[in-house]
Amino acid sequence: MSHNEKDRLEQIAGFYHSSEAAQAVDHFHLYLRDIAIPREGGRSALELGCGSGRWTGVLCERYQEVDAVDAAAELVAHVVNEMKNKGATLRGHVNLIEDFLESPGRTWHHVYLTMLLEHVEDPIDILVKAKRACDPDGSIFVAVPNALSIHRIVAMRAGLIPKIDELSKSDLKVGHRRVYTLDLLKHHLTAAGFFISEVTPVGLKPITHQQMQILPDSVLWALCQSGDLAPDNPAYFVVRATAECML
Repeated sequence: MSHNEKDRLEQIAGFYHSSEAAQAVDHFHLYLRDIAIPREGGRSALELGCGSGRWTGVLCERYQEVDAVDAAAELVAHVVNEMKNKGATLRGHVNLIEDFLESPGRTWHHVYLTMLLEHVEDPIDILVKAKRACDPDGSIFVAVPNALSIHRIVAMRAGLIPKIDELSKSDLKVGHRRVYTLDLLKHHLTAAGFFISEVTPVGLKPITHQQMQILPDSVLWALCQSGDLAPDNPAYFVVRATAECML
């Protein structure tokens, strides 16, 4: 990875640690996590980008082994320390995701790549490497914001963005390089050699995150559960894809 890319990631990380990010509505991400991770778990899980460990804790409750990767050493140390008694054998790895996937040294039953593909330079390359990290009977779980979310369609009709796949000011602030339609996500996964097995629409977002901050928790949780009301226009998509064809 280039020095320019590392500098860019540091700038983006600065936003995520800012007071503005701390005020963001987090209900959608927590709900997405809890339905994306299978209740039955599995043998082993690789989490690419563990951040503060919100996904890691649930993974440790549902898997026998968990490997968590992040470029920030302090985050990895915090996650490993906080989750050491959750049940799973947990290993932390301080590395850039692209570099870790070059030679991970093993494979995993399930690989998690959530809220990440929209940030990277070459998503197909990342997915190709992630496929090599899957067991033969393994799966990858990918979650992305939906370009056709209702709030983005409203923004386009209001003239706030010129095209549905145009990056908004909010997208640029958090380091997005693209916004995914379901078709584009499926294309990237199949181009990397995966086989789509399940697509789940998550959440209904009629207005922006900032505008939703005034809503009560009961309404926010209801919106999280309402992706089924507009299955083509949810806030997020979770896609499960297998490394091998399971037919």
